[in-house]
Amino acid sequence: MFPNRLRQLWQTNQTVVNGWLTIPSAWTAELMAQAGFDALTIDAQHGLATDLTTILPMLQAMAASPVVPLVRVPWNDPATHMRMLDAGVAGIICPMINNRAEAEAFVQACRYPPQGYRSYGPLRAGLLGGSTYFELANQEVLTLAMIETAEGLKNIEEIAQTPTLDGFYVGPWDLSLSAGLGTMGDFRNPALLRALDRVLEVAARYGLYTGIHCNAPDVAIQMAERGFQLVTSATDTHLLRGAAAANVQSVRGTFDGRKSGI
Repeated sequence: MFPNRLRQLWQTNQTVVNGWLTIPSAWTAELMAQAGFDALTIDAQHGLATDLTTILPMLQAMAASPVVPLVRVPWNDPATHMRMLDAGVAGIICPMINNRAEAEAFVQACRYPPQGYRSYGPLRAGLLGGSTYFELANQEVLTLAMIETAEGLKNIEEIAQTPTLDGFYVGPWDLSLSAGLGTMGDFRNPALLRALDRVLEVAARYGLYTGIHCNAPDVAIQMAERGFQLVTSATDTHLLRGAAAANVQSVRGTFDGRKSGI
């Protein structure tokens, strides 16, 4: 399990391509893992995989590939952070971080003493990480605080100073909504782009990683060129829905208004 491959990619200035899992299925998780993503994030906040009865089989299915498993937890709840890490995820994306106090509560729940207050009991994580899991966990587990509110953006500099915080993950849709930017997640909006540049500037000053949720491959490329080090380029639900619709349209388009011969 360790060392964390994402840290290795970043150390060589490579952009991490992340996929997003919302379907509570080990099979779709395995399919996505075999597609070549550097990381896959299970969305336990807005996705349908909400607890370990569904998340654990997904992690086990992903383990056959080199993909790095992350989880976006539903809320800043220490018990959830610890449980997901014990199950073997390599990092946590925590939503709605608005200030340093919230960031500290998040990060410390992911670190063993003396850096934090994570309780010891890495059941599956210890199996994957072996005898060195405990000594490596604090330096290898990733902690990414979501910047997705106007308050979080306002306080981003103090959040950045949270000890052992690894980076930011921007949620452009909630950030647009919270900041009153009109259309949500419009990557052509100058106000949103200024907010993203603020995140990048603060992260660079404090040596933090940056990730962002994107709605299409071309946007992911645009954000990587802007400086984000992790870009989420695809979601399982959107891929399935889009491919299914394209298939139906392709088949129906060949009928050209003709009736079936049956």
